[in-house]
Formats: sequence, structure tokens, C-alpha cells
Amino acid sequence: MRIKGAMTILNKRCEFYGKTLAWLIDAIDNGMDENMTVTQAYEVYKIDQGYIWCGVGDLGFTTPEKASDAWKIWRGEGVQMEMEI
Repeated sequence: MRIKGAMTILNKRCEFYGKTLAWLIDAIDNGMDENMTVTQAYEVYKIDQGYIWCGVGDLGFTTPEKASDAWKIWRGEGVQMEMEI
């Protein structure tokens, strides 16, 4: 599925609920269950927005930087934090 098809599916689901796309994406982000087609369209949408999937620490779709930090912490490498003095 490409982004155009994904957007068509997501927009039709928004019409079904009578809500906006932002509401639908937020609801799915917060655990709302949808059928497989809508879930796949959601995944294509998130990837198109630049997010990646990270299963460490239940992050879900997140930025590549946050996913990298989560993996470092999970592996025990820690993350160097910059401190302002």
C-alpha cells in the first residue's frame, strides 16, 4: 500500500466516525483498535511522516533519535546527557 491509498482509507474512516484525521491518528496512537486495513493504512501514514517502529519500552512509532536512545538504554549503554552548568 502506498500513501495515497492509505490516506483514502484513513479519510473514509474519519468520515465514518465524523471526526478529523488528527483525531483518528491520536486515537490509534492511544490504543484504539481498528480493522486490519485501517491499521495497515495507519502504519503507512506514520512511516510516511518519518516515524519508525520501536518495540522497546512500548514506544511504538517514534522518531529515529528516540528509538536509538531506547535501544542504547535497553542494551545497557546508557545515553550521554548534556548538562548545563
